[in-house]
Amino acid sequence: MRLEQLRYLSDIQHTNSISKTANRFFLSQQSLSNNIRQLEKELNVVLLERSPFGVNLTKEARDLLALSDPFLKQYDELQNQFALQQENTEENVKHIRIYCSSVLATLVLPKAIAIFSKKYPKTRVSVKEISYKDIFPSIEKNICDVAFLSINEEYFLEQLNTYDASKFHYNIMITDRLVACISAQSPLAQKEIIEQSDIVTRPFTYLNIVPLKKNNANNSNLALYNSHNIEFHRRALREMDVISLMPRYVYSNLFDNKHYVSKFLEGAQQTIYHTTIYPSNTPSPIVKELVNIVTALI
Repeated sequence: MRLEQLRYLSDIQHTNSISKTANRFFLSQQSLSNNIRQLEKELNVVLLERSPFGVNLTKEARDLLALSDPFLKQYDELQNQFALQQENTEENVKHIRIYCSSVLATLVLPKAIAIFSKKYPKTRVSVKEISYKDIFPSIEKNICDVAFLSINEEYFLEQLNTYDASKFHYNIMITDRLVACISAQSPLAQKEIIEQSDIVTRPFTYLNIVPLKKNNANNSNLALYNSHNIEFHRRALREMDVISLMPRYVYSNLFDNKHYVSKFLEGAQQTIYHTTIYPSNTPSPIVKELVNIVTALI
């Protein structure tokens, strides 16, 4: 049993896909499948069940991850803490440049930076909010030290294929789902599922996601608004019969259930990643520690 095999299995738990996990670890599907088969043979259990909709973990696989996931987290923390002890990190890192295109990360960054600065008072931290379109070019050019991004899975994998994947290292903090947020007073509040016909006949907005290609009858250009301005979305929802498409965790943190409700979308299986991206050259342990603080607060 090897650490990477457990990491692959843990990732499949979120993707339900051999191909998606292989892409995320820059492996061939054959190599990933071989790793899982070797682990199954070693443990003498079946870990994955195949279906037309992807792969699912068996009970044995879920039991294994319940034991191994805490260990993997502790192992990663051990590596980081050891690296911190081996170098005078604070002297080497004078300034950490954060680029952010994630509403979820922005919510916790002030507290995370306050915690971090108490431990490393000589290290300056700066945050710049930028468009999702600028994240990958900024990382590729080493303009920033770390970036936080909330993005559609389809667009994320597209960018990894567009740019030189060897220049990026990323860690998915949370795997999320797309939901439709509406006013509690809207006639749609009585429906269990928002249908495609509901969206194309009403104004709609996008919050912290890339405009979708597969939904809304290719009408993403007709969206009323696509921005991180939370107050605009709140006011639009209060004053208009509008639908706002957003990640579920963003809805849970920013929209109270007294005035707003969230609904699943008809046929929508859109996955949203809340992720951290580094330049591929190994980031300093002090940068990793800041990221760990942010991740723990989300």
